[in-house]
Amino acid sequence: MKKNFLLTLLAAICLVACAETQTKTEIKVIGDLGDPQPTFLYSMFDGKTFADGQVADGVVTFVVDTIEPVIAMIGRSADRRQPVCTVILDGSPIEVTIKGEEAEITKGSDSNMKFAEAMERVKLASDPMEQLMKDYSEAHEKYNGQIPDEEMKGFDKRYDEISEEINAVKKQIISENKDNLVPVYFMRTGGIDALGVEFVENFLKDYKYKDCKALASIVASIGGEKNKQPGAPVVDFVGKDLDDKECHLTDYVGKGQYVLVDFWASWCGPCKAEMPNVKANYEKYHEKGFEVVGISFDDNKEAWAKCVKDLGITWPQISDLKGWECAASDLYNIKAIPATVLFGPDGKVIKANLRGEELGKTLAEYLGE
Repeated sequence: MKKNFLLTLLAAICLVACAETQTKTEIKVIGDLGDPQPTFLYSMFDGKTFADGQVADGVVTFVVDTIEPVIAMIGRSADRRQPVCTVILDGSPIEVTIKGEEAEITKGSDSNMKFAEAMERVKLASDPMEQLMKDYSEAHEKYNGQIPDEEMKGFDKRYDEISEEINAVKKQIISENKDNLVPVYFMRTGGIDALGVEFVENFLKDYKYKDCKALASIVASIGGEKNKQPGAPVVDFVGKDLDDKECHLTDYVGKGQYVLVDFWASWCGPCKAEMPNVKANYEKYHEKGFEVVGISFDDNKEAWAKCVKDLGITWPQISDLKGWECAASDLYNIKAIPATVLFGPDGKVIKANLRGEELGKTLAEYLGE
């Protein structure tokens, strides 16, 4: 009897505690609602539906309960994903105003207003990119797609300068908001490739929301990037070859040879375009102690096997046939292919992202002409 009573009491306490952590956020969307109207609220990072908006007197109202502050997106009901505005659900009332095709947070908590300000700062920094794209399109049309090299270099230079400025603004915003979810949005949408591993890792050390579930992929990416840094030891990947035999990356790396791990897929045009270069270097340096191991991001074995045959690939191949869910994606933070990592005879990284002429130059440095 006593035991049952204590268990009942404990359950009641837990229920009260859970209820106390629930926060209710009301969002009102006003202005040019358009057609379809913005009546869908969902989690920015996992797509979970929070609430459908109720329309009355030209106002869309959302009321949603959350256990902790989260980032959500307001979308239009037609495709249930067309984004209108991003908000932070933290228990304070929010007002979003739509003017034409633009939407902004006009009332809300301190976090939401800082978020609105941050979005405007990034927009201002990004405006020159729109002009660059316009200029590039005009040049592309003027030269029938054959933009002169010098002019193309100018476009590349402008792109790099604008991107650098945008990333600088984002990093400043992140650094200024250690007590709210604004950094989560910019880390997730910007990624560590643009922000830099060292910057993100240092920021997360004392960030209030460093354990936020939405940052799990960022933490994994940091680990993956570290696994590609020069001097990092090989991290094993397990899959099967085209004969369905289980293979480990460590079956090849760290065995006394220089090994290029080539992340690719049969459906990837740029991967196939780069393959002749990989093949030429393989044939040139294989007898000198150079090996290539392909890790395929395919999910169809037949397509993978056919492409290997068609391209004349003779080096080892491994895949877990999970497409972009391939375990190697997180292990080495591979978010775009083709991608490569060159390991030395001791199984430690020499350099990552070697392509084109850079691959041949690096191999010549270590293996001679």
